[in-house]
Amino acid sequence: EAARWVRRMTEPTLPWEQLLAQSVRRGVGWTSGRTHTTWTRPNRRASSTPGMFLPGWRRPNPTVAMVVDTSGSVDDALLARAMGEVEGALRALGVAGSSVTVLACDAAVQAVTRVRRARDAVLHGGGGTDLRVALAVVEDLRPRPTLAVVLTDGWTPWPATPPTGCAVVIALLTRRGEETPELPDWATTIRCQLDD
Repeated sequence: EAARWVRRMTEPTLPWEQLLAQSVRRGVGWTSGRTHTTWTRPNRRASSTPGMFLPGWRRPNPTVAMVVDTSGSVDDALLARAMGEVEGALRALGVAGSSVTVLACDAAVQAVTRVRRARDAVLHGGGGTDLRVALAVVEDLRPRPTLAVVLTDGWTPWPATPPTGCAVVIALLTRRGEETPELPDWATTIRCQLDD
C-alpha cells in the first residue's frame, strides 16, 4: 500500500489530452512567431530611407497535416479521442479549418483530404503500416505544412529525418501494459493511453 503511494507521488502523470493539446499549441506557436522578408510588399519604414529599398515582412499562416494511421492494429476508440483533442486545440488557436489536411495511411497513402473538421476526414485502410510514405507526401504538399501531427500505434518504419521545415508531434496510441516501439528522436512524442 505504501509502496504504491510512493510510486504515485514520485512519478506524477499529466492527462495525455492536456499534453497533446499543449504540444499542438507549441508547434503552431513556433510557426506563428516566424516572419519572412518579401520584396512584393513595401516596408512600412521605407519613407524614412529615401533612395533605399527595404524588404517588407510577411508572417506565414500555420498549416497543419494530420497523418492518421489506418492500419488494422490501431484502436478506433483511442484514435477518435486523439483526433478530437487535436481538432479542439487547433480550433482554440484559431487555425482555419481549410488549413488542415488529413492523410489516411496504412502501407500506402489511401486518401488526402483538406477538411474543416477532423471528423469530416475520409479514413480508408486496414492493411500494414509504413508511415514513411505519408511523411514523404507531407513534404510534397503545397502549401507545405508547418506542423504534422501523426496519430499512430508506432509500429511502423520511420524516416531518418522529419519533413523539411515541419515540426512533428507523434500521438502514440496505446493501452496500459502494451509494449511501445522505438520512436524517432526528431519528433515530440505524446503517449495517448486508454485504460482497459
